[in-house]
Amino acid sequence: MNTNENELLQISLNENPEAWKSLGFSINQLDSGVSFFKIGKVRFLFNPDEEFHGFGEILAVNIERSIESIPFGKLSNETIKEIDAIPPETHANGVCRIDHLVITTANADRTTSALENAGVTAKGTRTFGEKNNRVRQTFFWLGEVILELVGPDQATGDAPATLWGLALVSEDIERTIAVIKNCTPLKEAVQPGRKITTVKNRDVGVGVPIAIMTPHK
Repeated sequence: MNTNENELLQISLNENPEAWKSLGFSINQLDSGVSFFKIGKVRFLFNPDEEFHGFGEILAVNIERSIESIPFGKLSNETIKEIDAIPPETHANGVCRIDHLVITTANADRTTSALENAGVTAKGTRTFGEKNNRVRQTFFWLGEVILELVGPDQATGDAPATLWGLALVSEDIERTIAVIKNCTPLKEAVQPGRKITTVKNRDVGVGVPIAIMTPHK
């Protein structure tokens, strides 16, 4: 595999794979019996937890430990080869790649510094909202995936950064909505020329917030 700097290769999910299957993702099993699916170059590995639903550990090239409280783990050469050997998958819901992985923080400056000190460089920022309640988005790249950090423009406390949600890209958004069913009506996205729908994840037992978008124009 020709990996890019800090390329994201695996996301662990403390989730029920059947819930994700109901959303139109093609679920497979490793020889060990562990369920997974793949979007683009990223493998989603299930580690079901009855008490906590949501993200587990994430693995990216050249990042070997947690950054602040973001649960990065160490990526072995064996795991890289294992993920690379999995062929590209076609999902019934039309999802073809990850657009961005969202992290929330109470202190954008602190979390940005932690990421940059670990070698993950900010590529851009955007602020929006009312003067006394402005929100900052800071964008980093993990290979082909955008890491989007969202938090108040001025720190509001010491709460740790948290993996929050996913934005995915569909090659056929109408098919996506037809297959998933439990999602919001299609609307214009923030990015010009794109449309977006949000999965009603709690209705299907999924702990990760998911938005699905049309491709970039």
